[in-house]
Amino acid sequence: MQKETKYIGNYKILDIIGKGGMANIYTAIHIPLKRVVVIKEMIRAVGSESRKRFQQEALLGALLNHKNIVPIYDYFNIGSASYLVMQYIEGLNLAQVIEDAAPLHPKIAALIAREICCALTYAHQNSVIHRDVKPTNILIATHGQVRVSDFGVAKGSDSPDLTSTGTVIGTPYYMSPEQAAGDRLTVQSDIYSLGIVLYEMVTGKKPFSGHDSQTITAKVSRGKYTSPFTLDPHHSIRLSRIINKAMKKNVKRRYHTAVQMLEDLEKFLGWKKCALSEHILTSLITSVEQKRAITTVIKKPQKKKRKTRRINTLWLYILFFVAVGTLILYLLRQIIKG
Repeated sequence: MQKETKYIGNYKILDIIGKGGMANIYTAIHIPLKRVVVIKEMIRAVGSESRKRFQQEALLGALLNHKNIVPIYDYFNIGSASYLVMQYIEGLNLAQVIEDAAPLHPKIAALIAREICCALTYAHQNSVIHRDVKPTNILIATHGQVRVSDFGVAKGSDSPDLTSTGTVIGTPYYMSPEQAAGDRLTVQSDIYSLGIVLYEMVTGKKPFSGHDSQTITAKVSRGKYTSPFTLDPHHSIRLSRIINKAMKKNVKRRYHTAVQMLEDLEKFLGWKKCALSEHILTSLITSVEQKRAITTVIKKPQKKKRKTRRINTLWLYILFFVAVGTLILYLLRQIIKG
């Protein structure tokens, strides 16, 4: 049976790549321009806080025009649904890279962090705080460009505050202590979250973990974690210092701006590494994609082999019982004849 083609306005839907209680995410083709895009569909009721935040994401995204930020193309409503259209980035998100390649070499991790820092510097200079910096919101294109996406909980200086005092927003694993406490956030909150992302890249582990959100946020609030120097297999003292400064619980001892963190990252990398950034990250993405493809190919035959073994074992049992049954019948006939 042929699959029905779905259209949303001037966009032909290609595939659904994300589905949740609040939004669906599709890849689509913008028919007039023949351009592949990503569409986020808000499916909550009109007038809700989520809908307002969704519209705010579109407005803030349209304001930000930077090579390290995923651009917003369009925003529109159809009936009770709202749609946000953004650039399609071919590649992987940082969470996939961490899953398959972490711990990353300190220089590679620093290159990725540098690009994120550039995006945050630009956003902060335009009075926008992201408030949800995490690996799934960081995309690395096949050609090595790093893009920050999803300003869904971002806050601009002129934007209305859509959260009540004491309300915790963001992702627990990547929250700053002030964010976990529901306090007012600043640009330093984004810096703290970036420090956590950098920590995870070089160690392969999250600094704060737990079985539920409350446990994680309690650990974040205490601000105590294992030193990245201990867990980093390359034991980079210089990069550990950058991570620790970004993750200072006391905001006065933390980097005051993303520019300060950016300067330290560039000193650590050196101009040659910075110049080769896209080339190095292209090799990383190619390597991870090949590894993911090989893993997918290998896993399928293994499942078939297990199934075949089970079937073969079952047939052996059947043949055994048939043979035993035949022997018993033969012996009974011999006894009756005798």
